[in-house]
Amino acid sequence: MSLLSRMILREMILPFLFSFFALTIFLLLASMLHFSGTLVSSSIRPLELLKFVILLVPTFWSLVLPMATLLGVLLGFLSLSRDSEIIALFACGTGPKKLLIPVVAVSVISWLLSLFISVYVIPKAKTAYRDLFTEVVEHRLARGIPGKVFFSPMPGLTIYVDKSLDQGHRLKGVYIRDARRHKVANQILAQKGELFARPGGKEVVLELKHGVLSHINKDYRKSDTIDFDSYLLFLRLADEAHEPSRGELGMRELLKVASDPNTRHKVKYHYLTEFYKRLAIPLGAMILGIMAAPLGIFFGRAGLSGGIALGLVAFMAYYLAVLFGENVANTGAISPGLILWMPDLIFSGIAAGLIILLNKKGPLKA
Repeated sequence: MSLLSRMILREMILPFLFSFFALTIFLLLASMLHFSGTLVSSSIRPLELLKFVILLVPTFWSLVLPMATLLGVLLGFLSLSRDSEIIALFACGTGPKKLLIPVVAVSVISWLLSLFISVYVIPKAKTAYRDLFTEVVEHRLARGIPGKVFFSPMPGLTIYVDKSLDQGHRLKGVYIRDARRHKVANQILAQKGELFARPGGKEVVLELKHGVLSHINKDYRKSDTIDFDSYLLFLRLADEAHEPSRGELGMRELLKVASDPNTRHKVKYHYLTEFYKRLAIPLGAMILGIMAAPLGIFFGRAGLSGGIALGLVAFMAYYLAVLFGENVANTGAISPGLILWMPDLIFSGIAAGLIILLNKKGPLKA
C-alpha cells in the first residue's frame, strides 16, 4: 500500500468509526423505546436485556454502514481539503485516480460487508430476536399478573385484574381481551382465576372460574356469548401464530414465496420488494462512499458541521429515494427489480459526473 493511500485511510477511519458507533447507539435507543413498555412490564433481567441488544443491533447495520461510509469518506476529504493537502497533492502531479484508489477499496469492503449483513445476518437476527421476545414474555407471565393495571404481555392480549394475590397467581375480578387471532376477538369477564406454569415457564395457563366469554367478529357485527363455570386460557404465543415475516425469511425463501402460485398477486410484490431491497441498499454503501470523495474536495471549506450536514442531506436523499421506490414496488405499479435499483443508478450517475468534473477541473486553487 502506498504512503498516499495510508494517509487517506487514516483521515477516513476515525470519522467512519465515530459515525458508525454514534449511529448504532442512536438507532438502538430509538428501537428500544418502541419495546420499552413491554420490556419494563416484563421485569426483564440484565442478561436478557443484553441478549436483546446483541440481536437488535445488526437489524439496522444495513443502513448504518452506507451512512457511516459516506460520512467517513466525506469528512476525511473535507479535512484534507481544509488543510490544503489536496491542493499540494495536485500541485505535485497526483491525479484524482490515485486519490480514489483507497476510497474505492473502502467502499467495496463496506458494500460486501453490508450485503452479507443484509442477506444473511439480519433475517437470522430478527428470528432469534422474536424468539427471545416470546420467551421473555412467557417467563414474565409465569411470574404472575399484576393487579390494577392494563397488562399487555403480548400483541393482541390485554389483561386487567381487580385484585392480584399470591404474587399474581391467584386473581379476582378478571377482564381479558384476546385478539391474537385475526378473525375473532374474545372478551372475557370472570370472578376469579388462577395462573399455572410448567417448569421453565414456556407454557402458561390461566384457569378462569364463573364468567362470561363473548366471541366478537372482526367486523364487530356478530357476537356470541357463553357462560362458563371453568375456562382454560393458554397464555402463550403459539408456534403456528408466528409465521415468519418477510424480514425473517432468507433470499431463497423470499423468491419461493413470490413464485408460489398460491400466493396472492399483491403479496408477491411485497416479497419481491424485500428481496431487491436487500441487494440494492448495500450497493448504495459503495456508491455513496465513492461519491463522497469529490464532494469532500469540492466543499473543502464547508467545515466539520457543514460536512456532516452535507453528508446527512446526501444520505437522506438516497434513503428517501429508496423508501419511495419500496412503496411504489409494494403496490405493483412498477416492477420491484426496476424501481428499487433506480436510486443506485441515479446516484451512480451523480458520482460519475462529480468524478468527471473533478478530472476536468484539475488542481484546485486556494
